[in-house]
Order: sequence, then structure tokens, then C-alpha cells
Amino acid sequence: MVKAVDLPVNVARVEGRNPAVEAYRILQDALNGGKFPAGERLPGERALATQLGVSRATLRQVLSALADAGRIQPSPYRGWFVAEQQIVHEPNRLRGFTEIAQELGLEATARIVRVGLRLPTLAEAESLGIDTAQQVVDIVRVRYLDAVPTSVEYSSVPEARVPGLASMDLTDQSLYTVLRERYDIIGMRCDYELLAEPADRTVSGFLGIPQGSPVLVGYQMTYDQNERCFDIGKQVYRGNAYRFKASLFRF
Repeated sequence: MVKAVDLPVNVARVEGRNPAVEAYRILQDALNGGKFPAGERLPGERALATQLGVSRATLRQVLSALADAGRIQPSPYRGWFVAEQQIVHEPNRLRGFTEIAQELGLEATARIVRVGLRLPTLAEAESLGIDTAQQVVDIVRVRYLDAVPTSVEYSSVPEARVPGLASMDLTDQSLYTVLRERYDIIGMRCDYELLAEPADRTVSGFLGIPQGSPVLVGYQMTYDQNERCFDIGKQVYRGNAYRFKASLFRF
């Protein structure tokens, strides 16, 4: 059952204000204030339009604008639902999962799937500038935003540069913070490639989504303050938990 929410009414009759703009502001404030929790269905269009004092045509414009902003999402024959919190990546700005969560006012946590040592692949060794006989610390974690599984994070770091890392408890720690504070390795640049892929059985189990569901996979090579690659890996995000934001220019 969709609960009723106390919203200002008859915004169309507020002198000097655009009804659509005012309705957008009111709904946005309600979303920001937590009146509609993530994953919850909004009241029906007829009820919302009546409560806001706008036409259903105007309301649909407002809802579409909120969907474009990533705040809500339509579900055919079911209505409009509040979008889950999203990780937003902006080009030319390197931030870790924990940093992004803190900016959103969310709690970032993790569950360790695997931490151990292994030999690198030939491609990994070449990118990391090490020999194939030198081990890497292999880290796999499921990352959560406010207890919701959001991504699966894979990292491979040269063991020679991070002695003892494989035995550390990285459950709820930022890997890049640990590397900076303990090993003086500062992430300064990341080559990043984003692809859409279907979730395999392992990822679907970690994220609680059906196998084959769309996921976004970010492949990364991260470089330190000395332009040495120190981390090769990827992040696999639920399709509705990731948004890539950019400004594009014509040159």
C-alpha cells in the first residue's frame, strides 16, 4: 500500500510561479527529506496531481524530469519508484568508493570475499611493471551503500610494494586510504573503461540480482604520484546503482 505524504497543495495557484517548476521543487525536497525512501513506489499520478494542484500532463513532465535526474524510475504498469542511491562518477575526478559514499552522506561498508597472494597474469605483470614470478595481493570485496549491495570490487596490487596487506582486515576500510597512510602510495590517475555486461552467476549472487541482469563494469589501471601503476582491477555495479556524469564539448 502506498502511504499518503503531506505535500503542499495547489501550487499551480501560487502567483508568479511556474507550476511545473514548483511541483518539481516540492517533490525533490520530499525525496531529499526522506519522505519517499529508496525503492518505494510513489503515490499514483492522479493522487499526486490532485495533491499538488497541477494537471496530470504537467505532473508527467515533472516525473520525467526527476527520472532524467536519476531520482525516480518508471516501472511499466506499476508506477514510479524512488531510485536507489547511486554512485556517480565524474570524468577527470579520481575518488574511491568510500569517498563517494561520504559525499552522498551514506555509509560505505564491505564484505571480504577473498584476500590472498597469487602470481599475476602476463598482462598484469606488464602493466604493474613486475616479473611474473612476483606475487600480487588479490582482493575481492562486495561493497555496500547503507547496507545495500552495490558493487563487487576486484583489485590486484604488487605484494612487494605492500608487505603485510594480505593479512590486514580490509572489511570496512578504504583500500586507497590504507595504501596512502601505510605505504605512501597515493592514487593520482586512473585509466578507466566502462562497459555494459550481463551479470554472471557469481556476481548475481553477490549483488542479489538475477543472473544475466545488466551490470556496468569499470576496468581500471591506477597510477601513483610517481606515475607507477599500482592497482589493476575492476568494479562491477548493479545497473541501477551507477551513473556516469560528464560534460561534452565540441572541439
